[in-house]
Order: sequence, then C-alpha cells, then structure tokens
Amino acid sequence: MYYLGSKPTLGHYANTQTLDGDVSKIEVADKSPDAGFDLNTASTYPANQGRPILTEHVPTVVEWQESAPVPDVDTVCGLLAVPPRFRVIIEQFEPGVHQFLPVDYLDRKAAAIAKRFFFVACNRLDSVDRVHTTMLLAKGMWIPPRDLVRRKEEIPPGIDINAPAKIVFNNAQIGDKHAWSDMFLPLYGPFLSDALGAALEAERFTGIGLGKGEAV
Repeated sequence: MYYLGSKPTLGHYANTQTLDGDVSKIEVADKSPDAGFDLNTASTYPANQGRPILTEHVPTVVEWQESAPVPDVDTVCGLLAVPPRFRVIIEQFEPGVHQFLPVDYLDRKAAAIAKRFFFVACNRLDSVDRVHTTMLLAKGMWIPPRDLVRRKEEIPPGIDINAPAKIVFNNAQIGDKHAWSDMFLPLYGPFLSDALGAALEAERFTGIGLGKGEAV
C-alpha cells in the first residue's frame, strides 16, 4: 500500500493564498460516531476522516504567488489539490466513491493558470494491523508508546517503549478498497492500494508524494 501526499517542487513550500472559503470551518458531512477518532473534534484535518466534507467553506479560488508553474499535485491548507487526470484514474478504480471539489488557481494578476480538484477519500476504514504495529491505540488514535509515557499514562505490560514506532496495515481489513483514510489516524492519509498507487506513480505527476507502506 501507499501513503499519498504532496512534496515541494520549488525547493520550498509554495506561497499560496485562498481567496474565498474558510478552511477552519470545514466539517465532515456525517458525524455519526463509530469506534474511531471523534468526528466532532476532527476539524483540524476534516479531509482526512474518510467521509465527505461539507462544501460551504471549502475554497474555490487559490492565488499562486510563485513564478514557477503550478505542480500537478499541491497541498493548500491541508487540502490535497489534484489535476483532472488524477481524478480519472481514481474513478477507474472506485467510480463515484470519492469527493472532488473544483478549485481554480490564479496568478497575482488574477489570471487563471490551472484547474484542480480538492480530493477527499471517502472510505473510512480500520486498516491498521494489531499484531505487527508497534504503536498503541489510545483515545481514538495510534500513538507511540513513549509519547504515552511522557503523558504519564498507563502502558500495557510487555510493551517495549524504546522500539521504533511502526504502523503496519492489514490487507484483510482493507479488503477491496483502493483509497481510504484510517479512522484511527486522523492526521495522516489518504492511503492507497498497491494497484492504485502504482497507477498514479506511472503518470509521473509533478508534486505528488507517494511513499510505500508496510502491509500484511
């Protein structure tokens, strides 16, 4: 499986400014509780919760404050912006499942320079393997044991607090899903199947960040 994100193409993170919307007010559309991270407190990264987001406060216009071209994949205020071809590939694997919200990039003179979509993966899974993962599930999140020690919280017996923190995913729990967010990893993701990750990697999108993760 793959981790999906973006990476700088300019030697630094690009300067951008949203010209409408308010990302601090974006919320998931369905806050029905489940075993995962509390969706009522997930406003920091609403697009990482595996559920569609309400569009009222989502930006639709971004000012690109750089002289270089806009990369194919970009991150704006925690929202992952992707090109139309990216959407086509996702839809080939999981048609009609995920959210693609249009956003226009303008230059400093308000001229249109790129069209993108904010991508929200809308599968919410418990995808982390319990046996091989070296982190602990506490308060709806996977947390390194040493962080819990620093918080003076109780650690189950037999846990090596000095072991490197490692997340391992479980293919059986992922099933036939291709793009998802994990309900216990609210600050990370989205994640991709091997097949979808390889298909996106083959396109050589500029700005895309794809990392291989471990799964059993």
